[in-house]
Amino acid sequence: MDEREELIHEKIGNEDFVEMIQLKGIREEIRQILIEEKGFKPEEIEINPKFRIELANCYADVSIDLAIHLSSTYFMIIKCVTTAMESWERYVIFFARAAKEYQIPYATLTNGKSIRIFDTISGSLISESLSGLFHRKQSMDMIKNFKKINRPEKNLEKEKMIIYAFENIKCSSFQLDK
Repeated sequence: MDEREELIHEKIGNEDFVEMIQLKGIREEIRQILIEEKGFKPEEIEINPKFRIELANCYADVSIDLAIHLSSTYFMIIKCVTTAMESWERYVIFFARAAKEYQIPYATLTNGKSIRIFDTISGSLISESLSGLFHRKQSMDMIKNFKKINRPEKNLEKEKMIIYAFENIKCSSFQLDK
């Protein structure tokens, strides 16, 4: 590798490192809001939970930044981003539809300043503000009536492929610590 290539690799590595630090900060900020303002218990918020999606001829282990787990059910997933949120909307909705054998009811996307909360089943945007994040009591009431809805088979394979593609895009030379 010549000197120019080494400089390019170093610059990319530095940019990846800065992005990793930003993402870690966003994730921790949202986690603190969930605990301190919304009343969730720390053990109800999983950091970087892993899920396995099975594709037609292989499987992929995928992760999301945060997941709220209540009454043995995933209630909401949260994806933290530093790039344009619009480009991650389909990913987070598809992730909530395909990560488990049932659809996780809510998919959330945030850059730390803005937030978008989606109803996974309809795909509709239900809130664009931090105040729209559910309180724990409200979430517990909602989960009592929640019926696990199977993943829609119609587009499931396509949605899994999109998750797989995004998972490979977001990989960098650095991994976020828990």
